[in-house]
Amino acid sequence: MQIVTAMSVPQQQTQTLQWKWTESRCMRWCLAFGVFAFWIAYYAYCLFPGLGGVMNAGDSAKFQALGHTQILVHGPGYPIIQFLGALLRALDLPVEPWLAMTFTMAALPGALANMIAFLIVERVTRSPLFGIAGALLLGSASLMAVQSTEAEVYPLALAFILSTSFLLILFVESKRKAYFIAACAIYAMSFGNHLMMIMLVPLFLLVTLAHWRSLLHPRIIASVLLAIVLGASQYLYLAYITYDPATAYSEYLPLPPTVTEFLQYITGSYFSGLYGSGLQSTYSSETLLTTLRSAHPWISSPLIIAGLVLFLAGWRRRDAGWRGLAIMLGVTLSFVPFVIWYGAYDIQAFHLPVLGPLLVGATAAVGRWLGRWRLMQLGTALLLIAFGAWRATVMAEGLTARQPIFTELPETIAALVAQAPVEEPLVSMTYNLRMATLYHELLGEMPSARYRVPWRAEEAAVEQDEVAGIVVPTDGEQLLRWIEHRHPELTCRSWALDQPEGTPWPAYAFRCASTADAGSEAGTGDGGE
Repeated sequence: MQIVTAMSVPQQQTQTLQWKWTESRCMRWCLAFGVFAFWIAYYAYCLFPGLGGVMNAGDSAKFQALGHTQILVHGPGYPIIQFLGALLRALDLPVEPWLAMTFTMAALPGALANMIAFLIVERVTRSPLFGIAGALLLGSASLMAVQSTEAEVYPLALAFILSTSFLLILFVESKRKAYFIAACAIYAMSFGNHLMMIMLVPLFLLVTLAHWRSLLHPRIIASVLLAIVLGASQYLYLAYITYDPATAYSEYLPLPPTVTEFLQYITGSYFSGLYGSGLQSTYSSETLLTTLRSAHPWISSPLIIAGLVLFLAGWRRRDAGWRGLAIMLGVTLSFVPFVIWYGAYDIQAFHLPVLGPLLVGATAAVGRWLGRWRLMQLGTALLLIAFGAWRATVMAEGLTARQPIFTELPETIAALVAQAPVEEPLVSMTYNLRMATLYHELLGEMPSARYRVPWRAEEAAVEQDEVAGIVVPTDGEQLLRWIEHRHPELTCRSWALDQPEGTPWPAYAFRCASTADAGSEAGTGDGGE
């Protein structure tokens, strides 16, 4: 009996420790899913109320069209977004396609990214309250809140980035190879959303070199190679779409394409003019700094600076928490060169893969440093939670105040086409308006016409015998001058069109005739120039 009693004490202690660990783990995941549920409800409430959005209305409207019709968007093609669109079309939900697509590709991954942010900060700081603060600060950051309520690909990119980072943190901390393989699998799948994920390759190489003794084994290598193959296979689905007769529209890629055309499409070669152009000025770096400062006025800059300083100060005590911070800041630094190098400085959406990991890492660094003073850590966490909640309230007021951009678009365009000088007129439109028109056109709600963006309208204008059409809004003078420059035998004139009251853009018709005909008809046209 004495032997049995002596053995039962450590057994009971072990069971007690296991129970506490299980209870703690269960509580962590309950809080994580609570964070997820909160941000799902928040972003759903704040969704942009219609086609497009304030960040990039044309791209958003184009992605929203996938909710009801299979089309090809701009490169690199986004096979994951294509799959989400196919899923929504198959489900045929009783909601507007633009709403379903925005919720699925932006709000859901945005909420997931905030949940992973909670797990990362909680893991590094060992404080659930700091985890909640990290999720609130990320979710209510201005760029994150806007992107997660409009149809764009970057919330999903951030969800992939933070998920991969979290798994790498778990691997570095526990040395369990399953975490590394899972990180590789998620990373490989992320290429189906955006090829900018290639910027994380150096970080993976560094982690592999630091743990080469445990990772360079046939089973690990085979698992990673399998993950790469599965990730690359997403582009086979995209290739299938390019040859599917059901694909109703392609912006850049001719259908069906050659292999070379398809490879150029998925690498975005038609954007090559932007490659490296960001280095020619300081615009890209300046707009990135503006994004970081405006994420949370008064607090994001001090928080980021404090996090970086505290990370560097912890160099001597490189424990598991510090290495987790190193992963997060390494992820941030991985994407900075792309943002500065790529010349689309006016598109702040590119900054989310930098802002997200940096904000999460800085919050975790502050919380980790305060861990030695529990009361101070608790007070700071509560203060950040209060600020995050206030910021979320302010952002919600601004987000819900946004108004639809393209209201009654079919009726507005129909009134213009009815005044066109020819049947099946060419209608030259700005990119944003053209993509919103495409959404309705694919639903059969637009009058018959040849709708083009300005850089497509130039060639389309002279494809038919009678060169005439409509220009919306005032880019038409440039179009007419281009026609006259390329075709000196033509003379063009234009006149304003009547539009419904409140239409936010001007529009006018144009007609081009041979110089001789134009001279004989001078002064007898449809309203004069």
